[in-house]
Amino acid sequence: MGKFSSEEIESQYNLIKMLLAESEKYRDAINAIKKDIAYMPLELKKKLEEENIIL
Repeated sequence: MGKFSSEEIESQYNLIKMLLAESEKYRDAINAIKKDIAYMPLELKKKLEEENIIL
């Protein structure tokens, strides 16, 4: 897997937070993210864990 820039990580992080803020509305997107979590950049996983955001 390639390196991700901090801007890409921040963008993905903000998208996940936005989706979780309206979890009922974005249930399908959240479920898709859960399936792809194994391929998520390590930096993003770490940032989500630091914020106690659990998918």
